[in-house]
Parts: sequence; C-alpha cells; structure tokens
Amino acid sequence: MNAVTLPTDAPKGSKRIKYPIQIILLAALYFAGGWIGLRQDFYQESVTLIWPPSGLSLAALILYGRRLWPGVMLGALLLNILHGSTVPISLAISVGNTLEALVSSWLMVDYFDFRPTLARVRDVAVLLVIGGALATIISAGNGVTTLWLAGNVATDDFFSVMLLWWLGDLGGVVALTPFLLLLRNGSPAWSILIRDLEFWIVTSLLIVSCLLAFGGIAHVGIERLAMQLPLPCLAWAGIRLGTRGTVVVSFSTIAIAATATAQGLGPLAANDPHVSTILLWAYGTGMGATALTLAAAIAQRNSAEHRHRLEIEQRERSERENLLSAERERIMREMHDGLGGQLVSVLSMVQRGQASADEVAEALRRSLDDMRIVIDSLETRESNFPELLGKLRARLEPLLQRNGVRLQWRVDDIAQLGHFGPEEALHCVRIIQEATANVIQHARATKIDIEISIAGEDRETMVIEIRDDGIDSIPGSQPGGRGTRNMIDRARALGGALRIEPAEPGRRVRVSIPINERSADQTNASK
Repeated sequence: MNAVTLPTDAPKGSKRIKYPIQIILLAALYFAGGWIGLRQDFYQESVTLIWPPSGLSLAALILYGRRLWPGVMLGALLLNILHGSTVPISLAISVGNTLEALVSSWLMVDYFDFRPTLARVRDVAVLLVIGGALATIISAGNGVTTLWLAGNVATDDFFSVMLLWWLGDLGGVVALTPFLLLLRNGSPAWSILIRDLEFWIVTSLLIVSCLLAFGGIAHVGIERLAMQLPLPCLAWAGIRLGTRGTVVVSFSTIAIAATATAQGLGPLAANDPHVSTILLWAYGTGMGATALTLAAAIAQRNSAEHRHRLEIEQRERSERENLLSAERERIMREMHDGLGGQLVSVLSMVQRGQASADEVAEALRRSLDDMRIVIDSLETRESNFPELLGKLRARLEPLLQRNGVRLQWRVDDIAQLGHFGPEEALHCVRIIQEATANVIQHARATKIDIEISIAGEDRETMVIEIRDDGIDSIPGSQPGGRGTRNMIDRARALGGALRIEPAEPGRRVRVSIPINERSADQTNASK
C-alpha cells in the first residue's frame, strides 16, 4: 500500500521512466482539480467551497504510495503561482497541502490498518476522522497563517477563513476520496454495476431529486423537501448496490449540491459564504458518511456471513473426512479380527491337512456370515441397532441348527436405542457372536438363550445375556483368554461391564450398558 508494486524483473530504466510520469500525471490532475475548485471561491479567490485536490492527493498516496508526494507539491505550487500568488506564498501553501496528504495517508495506512476497499465500518470512520477531519487542519492552518502573514487575511477573519478552508478540504476528502479509491477497489465489479438495472433506477431517481432540490426550478418549499429525497436513494444504494454503487450515488449528490450552491442555487445558498459552506459541509458529510457507513456495514456483514459459511463447509468437510477415516479403520479392524482371523485359521488347517471338507465348508460359512454382518452394519447410520440385531438372528439360526443347538431369542423394546451408531451396534453384535462361537465350539450345549432387555427403574441400562446349557468351563473364555478380553474391551468401549458366571446348567455371559448417559451425551454432541 505504501508504494506502487512493480515486477521484480522490470528493467531499472522502466522504473525511472514510470516514476516521473506518475509525478507529472498527479501534478496535472491536482492542478485541474484545483482550477475547478477555485472557480467556486468564496474568499479573495483563495478559499473555496470545496477543494477536490485534497481528496485526489489523499487517494493517490494511499493507492500508489507516499513516494508520489512530489506530484502533490508540484501541482499545488503551479496552481498557486498561476492563480496569482507570489512564489514564497505559493511554496508555503504547497508545503501545507503536501503535508496534509502525507500525514493522513501515513496515519491511515500504517497506524490504523486502512483498507481502500471501504468494506469495513472502521475504514469509513478512519477516512472521515483521520483523513477528513484531522489531517485537513494541517493545510487549513498552514494556508491561512501564510495568507495572514502576507497581509491577505485580516486578523479578525483568521478563524472564520480557516474554518472555510478546513471545511473545503474536508468536503474534498468526503466527496472525492471514496470515489477515487473505489474506482480501483470495491465491489461489485464495474461491468456488473453498469449492467445492473437497479443501479440506473437509483441513479435516475437521485438526479431527479437533486434537480428538484438544487436546480432552481422548484418553489423554495419544494426545494427544502426535495433535499431529503436523496437520502432514501443513498440508503437503497448502501443496502443493494455495494460500496461502488453507493459511492457513485453519494459523489453525485455532493457534486450536484456543491455546484448548485456555488452558483447561488438551491436551499443551501446564502449571502454569507460561511453559512453556505457550513450548510453544504453538513449536508454533504451527512449524506456521504451515512451512505458509506451503511454500505460498509452491509459489506462487513456479508463478508462475515461468507466466512461463516466457509467455516461451516470446512467443518462439515472435516467431519465427513474424519467419519470416513474412522469408518475405514473400523471396517479394517473388524475384517481383520473377524473374517481375516477365520480365513487364516481355515488356511492353516488346510495346509496341515487337519481339516475335513465339512469343517472347511463350515468355517467358510462362518466367514461369509461374519462378512455379511459387517456389511449390514454399513447400510444405515440411523436407528440401525434393532435392524442389525434382526439380521444377526437370521445369520445365527442356521449356524446353530447345523451344530445341533436350539436358539431361544428374546428382545425387549429397544426403540430408544436408535442413537446407537454402527460402531456401537457392531460392538454389541460382536459380543453376542463371540459368546455364541464359544458355545458352539466348546460347550457341547443343546440350547442357547440370547436375551436383550432394558433394566432399571428409569430404564437406564441395556442388558445382554447369553445363556447355554453346556459345560461351565470353556477354553478361551477364561479371564485371561483372548475371546474374553475382546468381549471385555468391547463392553468397556460402550461404557459398560461384562461378567461371565456359572448358571444352572451351563454358564451365562452378562453385559450391562448404560444408555441414558449415552443418550445425553449424544444429545449434547448434537447441540
């Protein structure tokens, strides 16, 4: 922001040529703006109603860097000399004009993080307060003091002339600087704005209202009433047309009001130049500041909403990726521990020649059943636990029948367990599978009862019981066995506890899982 950015591979000669051209161009524009402003002079052809060069120089130093200050100095010096001032007076006034632009751009950019897009309310405030109200005191104080020392301003008029000078510079900043800044920055793009029918409707209504107020074609009472008509147009622009559309509308309003008032037309014109200047300053500043602030507030809100949407999308994307990763890991673990382990066992038996065709077929059936259970757990993420239990029963019954074991299956009303996700449901299924497999392989049982119920006074616990009528001692299901460790780990993952105890006859595997706490946790997580 403090200098024009040039390509790093640009020849040094091109930089030397470009910089002088920028200086000359800025000086020429400063001179032209000052010449237009002095056509509206109010005091000894030196103090003007509105001073466009103050807004031009500030915008130039903000956009292209403070190194262009010689352009401001040269333009101001030539303007004052050609306007009839002596060289010493012209030089002194030029120094003040240059310092105004330098100090304001330095404070705004380096100390207040000013952004020329005017997309934040603070940027508008910094422009109006630092660039408009405060820094212009430098030029006004220096210029009037120079004229007073030269005898061109009477002592009694010192402060009133300084006020006029200050208001003129402030008017130039308020009217012109936002327009110049947003020629290069801001939104929407000019191509979009020009094609926007709404922009032309607002602009047309604004011109009509300004002509009624300042064109001298209406009765005085109508003029005073029409003075307020641009305000709805400015509010409309601020809400709907972005910062660029708003600044075009506000600049047009101030320019028409200033030109008409300088020609003695409209309700702001008065015999006393002080009164006219103050009225115009109040009107222009009020209109411009209101429109720019509204546009910046809308742009800031839209930007915040856009960032919020991006954050939500990023969070959702991250959650989906994490969920996919966790699901992938779960599937890999289940396939490895279940299907993978069974296939490895079958392969080992076949390689050692210890397995009959029936045993291999049975092992492969179990592997297929295990694979189907894993696939079943992936079919839905909502209310899948009861459905998965139903599919488990359909897988277990043929297996138990082939091994001469009768299945007794009882399931309580577990509709409230719909919040169980695939991993939680699969933990429960795996516990039932492990216990059932131990019964088939080692217990020599003829009957197995599988019961799932909701217990407790407040129905806060789900209980899974697997009972058989076989022998009590089962290899692999003792406290140190791998099967028991797997079941205990899965019960702990569910926040519950698992016990294996003798029954009459046989034995019983009992798993207690708290469900109210899990429901509360799930509810809090969703919030």
